[in-house]
Amino acid sequence: MDRARRRQSLRTGLPRWAGQGLKTVLPFKPFLAPEHEPFHFEGGQPAALLVHGFPGTPLEMRATGETLHELGFTAKGILLPGFGSEIESLPKKTAQDWLEAVLSALKELRQNHSPLLLVGNSMGSALSLAAAVQVKIDGLIVYAPFWKIPGPLWASLPVVRRVLPQVKPMRIMKPDFNSSQFRQGLADFLPGIDIDDPAIREQIVDFNVPIGLFDEIRKAGQMGYQAIPHQAAPTLILQGRADNLVDLKFTRANLRRYPVQVTYAEFDGGHDLYDPSRPAWGKVKEQVTLFAKQIQK
Repeated sequence: MDRARRRQSLRTGLPRWAGQGLKTVLPFKPFLAPEHEPFHFEGGQPAALLVHGFPGTPLEMRATGETLHELGFTAKGILLPGFGSEIESLPKKTAQDWLEAVLSALKELRQNHSPLLLVGNSMGSALSLAAAVQVKIDGLIVYAPFWKIPGPLWASLPVVRRVLPQVKPMRIMKPDFNSSQFRQGLADFLPGIDIDDPAIREQIVDFNVPIGLFDEIRKAGQMGYQAIPHQAAPTLILQGRADNLVDLKFTRANLRRYPVQVTYAEFDGGHDLYDPSRPAWGKVKEQVTLFAKQIQK
């Protein structure tokens, strides 16, 4: 996939959880492009499992997977249950479903591969931390390890989901339909959609997302947080200084909770350090390469 297309796929402004299962009447289905599907790059004996975040797909882990494959790793990027082309079923999925998918893929790779490297992004990092406690791995790479979102509302989600079952996020985000970036990103995810159709715009803005879905994300973050003191493998943490989703101060504060050797690297970038079109990618790739080579020894 060319770099421009990858960039728009990764940076689209459309919340990626739109689908019939989310009680919306959107007349389209996102994530049908093949780059959102799981990938498997057959390599040598070393292997890496790559876990995307919310609301992403294996696409966001593909460049890292390609980097590891170039080093001789067998690289496998999974699609978490309810994401990608399965988006309609997302409200029925739980943090435990996502964790079990990671564990299953890890165990499968462990049968025939060594050393085994686990790589996660954002919520995928939290799931990776939790999985690493249950399956022996030889190295862990976490991009922007998600824990929680600041503020009292986040901790109150178990209660809020009972009194406010749904929310309309696009009404809060107020997307600019005239923005070239938003339009290009939307067209990339939903080819053929008439963005200028007032009815389509209204449907995009008006769809509902279950609050319970955010509570499952909260649970995943808590799983990762609780697993940090039990880590046993060398760990590389990659954090953007301008990340507006995973708070830099939380990542720094958690460093002292790791009982293992940690390599911590900060970059001038945001939440998309994994994106090869971003300025920080060259340095990010360098860190990933150095760490992976150490695991291979």
